Amino acid sequence: MKLNSNNNIEQLAEWIDKWQEQLFRYAFYRVGNRSDAEDVVQDAFLKIASTTTPISNPKAYLFRIVSNGCVDMIRRKSTLAPLEEKMTSPAYSNEMEAEEEFRRIERLLSLLPESQTEVIRLHIHAGLKFTEIAEMLEEPATTIKSRFASGIEKLKQRFIN
Repeated sequence: MKLNSNNNIEQLAEWIDKWQEQLFRYAFYRVGNRSDAEDVVQDAFLKIASTTTPISNPKAYLFRIVSNGCVDMIRRKSTLAPLEEKMTSPAYSNEMEAEEEFRRIERLLSLLPESQTEVIRLHIHAGLKFTEIAEMLEEPATTIKSRFASGIEKLKQRFIN
C-alpha cells in the first residue's frame, strides 16, 4: 500500500482508528515506556503506509512490525542505558544501608585494574560518554570502550562463579 491515492490514505486512517490503541498497549508492555511505545507504533504505521506489496492480513502485519520494533527498541536501550538504569535501585531504610551498599560496590570495583575501575566510575557515576572519557584520559575511545566492557565482563564473571 503506497500513500498515493485517497483510498489508501482512507484505508490507513481506518487501520489507525481500529488498531492504534491495541498496538500501543502491546508496545507499552513490551518496552515499558510511553514515548518509546508511541514511536514504535508510529514507525509501524509509516512502514505499512510505504509498503508496495499487497497485505492480506493488515492487523497481523502491523503487530509483526510493532513486535520487531519493540525488539529493536529494547536492544538499543539495553546497549545504551547506563548500568545503574538496568539495575533496580535498592530502597535504603537508612544511611547505614546506603553506606554498606557503597562499600560493597567499592569492594567489587577493587577487584578490577584501576584503569577499568576509573572508566566504569566515570561512565556510570559521572554519566560521561566514552568519547568524553577518552578526551579526558587522552586515550582512544576504542580503548575506553574496551576497558569498560572488559571490566563489566569481569564483574559479571564474579557473580556467575
